[in-house]
Amino acid sequence: MKRGSEAELPPCPDAAPDTSPDSLPPSAPLIERARYVAFQFAQKLPNFVCEEYMARYRQQGSDKVLIDIVSAEVVYSNGKETYRNVKVNSRPTAKGMMELGGAWSTGEFASMLLDLFSTPTDAQFRLGGSSSISGYKAQVYDFRVQRENSHWNVEAESQALRPAYEGSVWVDPATARVLRVEMQALKLPSDFPMATVETAVDYSSVRIGETSSLLPVHAETLGCERGSPDCSHNIIDFRNYHEFKVDFKISGVAN
Repeated sequence: MKRGSEAELPPCPDAAPDTSPDSLPPSAPLIERARYVAFQFAQKLPNFVCEEYMARYRQQGSDKVLIDIVSAEVVYSNGKETYRNVKVNSRPTAKGMMELGGAWSTGEFASMLLDLFSTPTDAQFRLGGSSSISGYKAQVYDFRVQRENSHWNVEAESQALRPAYEGSVWVDPATARVLRVEMQALKLPSDFPMATVETAVDYSSVRIGETSSLLPVHAETLGCERGSPDCSHNIIDFRNYHEFKVDFKISGVAN
């Protein structure tokens, strides 16, 4: 799941003029400006619909075999994600996204990024090096979150926990936009079914109607079973963002 295992993404579109961190002084640390920009995007995030395509693989080492492709429409309305028109290998299913067997993930939208930057999470950031990503020269910050502050919910079989985790975040110095986040769970209990849990999300500035928002365009998750060489590797793409509107029609009743 470390960056470099997949192809480079196309360059991000230019940021909208109103996304620059004007309320912070230019001397503010870049990571603080990134925090501000992320929250500004979230506050202005409109209701939207996008298409999600999740290719699910069974992986052993570098060898992986495609199990299926799950597709759905993601509806983001008033801060909540719901899924509709779920299909497996292009065939409609009566099951919801949460009812599908195998590995799956949610929360790639505002929740993951905002939680990383939130005060209760108390992520400890450390300046790393620089790296090229999506056509930009990005500044990398490494971070660590203690278990008692973690809100990352990891489930396997009938067990769920919120582990400590560490990772890295890529920030564009020119706009303070987050371009990528990587996370790896730490110190999973010996009786937990998974020995390894990792996730990575690539973000871009996506225009929805008249608004430019920071949203995921690509994500990957990796979960490896304890005491087994088997891993689940999901590769997720988000496409065709557009505004979600609900039309109400009220019919009059003649007397």
